[in-house]
Amino acid sequence: MILKELINKSWYGSIGYIDNDLDIETLGSYLIHNSPVLNEYEGLVFAFTYNSLNKPLLESTIQHVYPDAVILYLNKNRGHNFGTADLDNLVFDYCKDNNIEWLCKASNDIILQSEVLDLSIEEADFYYMDGIGYGGMVNWNFDYEKIQNEYFYPQTNFYFINVAKTDYLTDKQYIDETYEYTQSVENYNDKIWEYIQDWTCEDLLKQCVERNNLSKYHLLPQKTYIKLLELVKQNQIHDCSHKNIMIEGICHYQYLNNPITII
Repeated sequence: MILKELINKSWYGSIGYIDNDLDIETLGSYLIHNSPVLNEYEGLVFAFTYNSLNKPLLESTIQHVYPDAVILYLNKNRGHNFGTADLDNLVFDYCKDNNIEWLCKASNDIILQSEVLDLSIEEADFYYMDGIGYGGMVNWNFDYEKIQNEYFYPQTNFYFINVAKTDYLTDKQYIDETYEYTQSVENYNDKIWEYIQDWTCEDLLKQCVERNNLSKYHLLPQKTYIKLLELVKQNQIHDCSHKNIMIEGICHYQYLNNPITII
């Protein structure tokens, strides 16, 4: 089985924050670049938080490339982590409410190359790429075999999940309660995981997979994953989301003015 077969029956759900018209222009360039892959999806849904938003410009930018795309908005923005969790729930719930079986959850700064369509996969309920940084590798004593076999910390910017086999993504009441808690913290630093253990979007996704007993499959072949681990180790990359690294045709391209490393 190749990834294209899964893509053909999945909806692509992309999320992000829009601050200004330049962000919309950047998004448009990503959408055009990704079109050979995105055109293979069964449907597309985009969800946004924003500061001030030129909705006509945003909608025309998206619909110029994907006229049938669904566009959703959150009128509240609770910051990087909570806002991301809110948007993740928004696209997941859209799929749940519309009986969409498969969701490919992504972020607006993901770029995709056509080679990703031919990636070999096996049957599973959840397909993902592990997020690991230098600190995480230190905790595992750089034991590559153990990391490959036991480590599970799924990135939230590109994964496939069988919505039909899942109860919910993240408990909204828990998100609300923990957000209210942060509002009472003096000099809160926006790093919720430093105040509440296991509060990261990756941990929340992991909990969903484990709570629903979803079978999982790591999208990266063993040789590619080893190359990634070597890159992280040699360059002491602490960011577990692997920004600006092209991996099997998938890249979290957050820094437009920085080069892309291909592995």
